[in-house]
Amino acid sequence: MSILAINGGQKAVKKHPKKSTIFQIMVEEQVQTVSNLVRKREISFSPVVSELEQKWAQYTKTKYCIAMNNGTATLHSAFFSVIEEPSDEIITSIHTWHLGVTPIICAGGIPIFCDIEPLTLNINPAEIERKITPRTKAICVTHCYGHPADMDEINKIAKKHNLAVIEDASHSHGCEYKGKKTGSLGDIGCFSLQGSKLMTGGEAGILNTNNKKYYQQAIILGHYERFSSLSSRYDRYKGNTETVPFMNAGFKYRIHPFAAAMALVELKYLDERNSLQLKNCTYINDGLERIEGFAGAYVAPYVTKLGWLNFLIRFDPEYFKGIPRTRIIEALQAEGIEASAGRPGYIPLVRQSMLNDRQHHPGKVIWHHFIKNHPEYKVGDYPVAEKVLFERIAINPMRDVEFDQEYLEQVLEAFRKISKHKDELK
Repeated sequence: MSILAINGGQKAVKKHPKKSTIFQIMVEEQVQTVSNLVRKREISFSPVVSELEQKWAQYTKTKYCIAMNNGTATLHSAFFSVIEEPSDEIITSIHTWHLGVTPIICAGGIPIFCDIEPLTLNINPAEIERKITPRTKAICVTHCYGHPADMDEINKIAKKHNLAVIEDASHSHGCEYKGKKTGSLGDIGCFSLQGSKLMTGGEAGILNTNNKKYYQQAIILGHYERFSSLSSRYDRYKGNTETVPFMNAGFKYRIHPFAAAMALVELKYLDERNSLQLKNCTYINDGLERIEGFAGAYVAPYVTKLGWLNFLIRFDPEYFKGIPRTRIIEALQAEGIEASAGRPGYIPLVRQSMLNDRQHHPGKVIWHHFIKNHPEYKVGDYPVAEKVLFERIAINPMRDVEFDQEYLEQVLEAFRKISKHKDELK
């Protein structure tokens, strides 16, 4: 085992992780549930949707819940609910998926970026307050890769300045901050149920809130079939139901019953799957602390439950001086580890050309307010996000594999080999 596999030696990881029995049972239940909907011809509308909404509201301990066709729709609905005037500002993280930001623009707002904390990779509360202006309407946080943001500090700032707090909790289903579920810690919680998430419906989303106004605003945007449930303040939008069809803001965000059915099954097993994954990842984390040049994924003291959408381990650039991250990833892959640079597209968003192209922007009609009014986004303004981008390596999150100590020890052996023989990678 002294020769690195990338240089012709035997690979450290010889075992293949076994799929968990939880995952196998869950998949069979999903197949059966969706088949039953097909047989009943509940292929556009179904009671399964309201069942999902009720159970998700109970799970997150929130009053109102709307299932939607994807996570981006939930974010658009949240921003639509809080933005009042064109070019109102939403403060958000520079380190997130671009579809967590472009819905701000589509709802008429301007994203204002903050740098991140170096360990949690979440928005840095210390950066938020200095970005607030009279046009600021809300703070949007992403619980990045599943790790909750520092919500006490964020909510304190929001309360001081009378701002709404929107949680992009698409990475953190079932995760908890001081005993409370992510998505219930601010004013609006937004979840994606896309296929890669901790809980999925294939392609879907779900929004929850304790604020009736925000709930009804979300209905106005994309759920015309729910208008009868709105309070009297929205009567002018309902029309005469006998002669005029319901009108909404021009979008249709209804969830597919098949997606709702799949998500209901996943919710049933969510906590159990997260616990299994955490057991696997904690074993790796503990082992990496004893291997020079590497460290496990950071977990803040305020986290009481955790699930990793991506399991990002840390490496020390000084220890591996002169060896690029790509070379370390290649060495890990050769040893039999599923390793990568992380989620595609998770680069500091100011590097996205669409946010700075004022001359030839493809969305110049619907983004007119943004193209004319947004500040100049500069790469150098977010040094932490730029730095940590090259200090993380994503490995198999082990979400749906059985706990197997022999396999996990082989994974750790791969890291030991690379640490001990790092000079062979130069």
